[in-house]
Amino acid sequence: MKKNIFVIFLITAFTISCAPNWYKPMGQTLFSQMPKGGSPGYNLGWIHGCQSGLGSQFAGAFYMSFYSWSKDADIVSSNPDIAKIKTRYKKELKDVNWNDPADVKKNFSDYDTIFWGAHAFCRHSALGILQTAGMDPPLPGQERYNPMSHSLGNIWKINGKGDTRIGTGNW
Repeated sequence: MKKNIFVIFLITAFTISCAPNWYKPMGQTLFSQMPKGGSPGYNLGWIHGCQSGLGSQFAGAFYMSFYSWSKDADIVSSNPDIAKIKTRYKKELKDVNWNDPADVKKNFSDYDTIFWGAHAFCRHSALGILQTAGMDPPLPGQERYNPMSHSLGNIWKINGKGDTRIGTGNW
């Protein structure tokens, strides 16, 4: 019996670990929201935008410790170094026809088009969850982040800021 439980645990652990960002906060939840059927450039732009949004100050210090700015300046430049981009993103942009300038330009345009939309979506998703828990990350010009006033346990408080359950008194 113990051996079967251990085998099930190992299979579950290996299955979960195959998904990118599974160990990061909101990793699987937000990154699974990426629209399906996009070009490789679109998908890469969405992932970079979401990582950058979660790494922004709006998402708070907790998310900033896992995510950072990811926008690739080479892809969005007016004169991109295609050889450098091709080697940097071998796996992510493997379906791009590098011999067709129109396909390369389309993928780079898709990257730039979706980046800010994904940035805003992921940033505000994380900000909304933090605000529901009564945690408001400071904005530029406000007081510095005080880790003693925030706790990861705030997310599961019964009477959080946005809790709409009957009897909590916050609605």
